Amino acid sequence: MMKKIFFFVHSMNVGGVEKALLGLLSAIPMDKYEVHLGLIHEKGGFLGFLPKEVIIHEISVYNKYWRLINDPPLWNVKSLLKQGHIIEALIHFFLYIQFKLTQNRYWFYQYLLRKEPMMSEKFDLAVSFAGPSQMMDYYICEKVNAKVKCGWIHFDVSKFGIDKGMTAKLYKKYQKIFIVSETAKEIFDGIFPQFKNKTEVFYNIVSQNQVIHLAEQGDSFSDHFNGKRILTVGRIFEEKGQRVAIEALKLLLDKGVDVKWYFVGDGKDKEFCQLLAENLGIADHVVFLDTQTNPYGYMKDCDIYMQPSRHEGFCITLAEALCFGHPIVATDFTGAREQLKDRENGVVTGMSANEIEKGLEEILASGCKSCSVHSVPVPEIKPFTDLLCD
Repeated sequence: MMKKIFFFVHSMNVGGVEKALLGLLSAIPMDKYEVHLGLIHEKGGFLGFLPKEVIIHEISVYNKYWRLINDPPLWNVKSLLKQGHIIEALIHFFLYIQFKLTQNRYWFYQYLLRKEPMMSEKFDLAVSFAGPSQMMDYYICEKVNAKVKCGWIHFDVSKFGIDKGMTAKLYKKYQKIFIVSETAKEIFDGIFPQFKNKTEVFYNIVSQNQVIHLAEQGDSFSDHFNGKRILTVGRIFEEKGQRVAIEALKLLLDKGVDVKWYFVGDGKDKEFCQLLAENLGIADHVVFLDTQTNPYGYMKDCDIYMQPSRHEGFCITLAEALCFGHPIVATDFTGAREQLKDRENGVVTGMSANEIEKGLEEILASGCKSCSVHSVPVPEIKPFTDLLCD
C-alpha cells in the first residue's frame, strides 16, 4: 500500500515557495507515494505545472474566517457588538487581552476553528510547506490526521513578524523542521533553540536540465538593445529590492554605462517602481516584463543576473540563474553567500544603491565573462522520505 503525503500551501501562484514545491514533487516517485496538496485558494500560474497524480484539496477555512483573522481585534469586537453578538464580542475581547499578555495567538485559532472538523483522510506524513504560518501550522497540527508531521521554512524568520509564542507551541508537534539554507537554519535555531535537534537543512531542488530545456522554449528579449542587459526575476515587492535596484541603475547611467535593467514579475510595488524610474529620468532603461511562468529564456540571454533582495531564505531564482554561467550580483541576504561562495564571476554586495552599483561595475569591468556551467547539485531526498519509514 502506498504511503500518503499531504502538503499544505496557500496557492500555486508564481513564487519561490510554489516553485520549491514543484521541485520537490518532481523528485518524489509518484508510483511509490500518494501525494495530496491542500490549497487555501485553488488558483495560480503554477497550478497547471503540478504532476497529474497529485490530489488537490481546497481548504476553505481561511476564506471563512479571513476578516476575523486579519482585521484589528478591537474592530472585530465593536463589529460583533453592533450586530448584537454580545457573548461573542466578550470572548473575542478576552482573546485579544490574552494575546496582548502572551503574544501567542494559538487560543484565538483554537476558538475560531473549534467547530471545523478534522480532515477525513488519514496520512502517513503531513507537511506545512510555507511556515511559520499561523493558519497553515495550526491546521496541520490540529486538523490533519497524520502519523508524522513536519514544518518547512523558506525565509529568514528574523525579518518577519512571526507569532513566536504560537510557533513555539505548534512546532513541538513536528518531528522534523526542514529549512532551506544553513544561514536560515542558524537564525531559526537562535530564536528557537528548543527545536535545534529537529531542524535540518534541505536545499530547494532545482533541475538544471529542466531549466535549460525550458529556456529553449521560453520568450526572450525582443527590443534589439545593443548594450548590457541586467535581469531580475521575482515578485515586485519592497522586500525584493527593485526600488534600490532602480536607484543603482541611475548611478550606472550617470557614469555613461550603456545598460538596461529588465524586471520579470509583478506585485504591489510595481507602480511605485515605474514612477521612480520616471522621476529619475531613466524610464527608457527600465523594462517591466510582468509575471512569466517560464522566465528562463531571459535568464539564458541576459548579460548579468542581479538579485537585489532585502531578505530571502534560499532564493530559488538565484539558484536557477546559476544554471547558465552568467555573471551574478546579489545583495547579502540569507543564503546568498552559500550559493555564490565558489562562483568565480559572482559578487555579493551590501543593500544600498551605491554598493549594488559598485558590484555591477566590477562585473562590467571584467567584461561580463561567463563561467563554465557546472552541474547543479540536487539535494538528496532521503532525509524527507525517511520520515515515512515505519
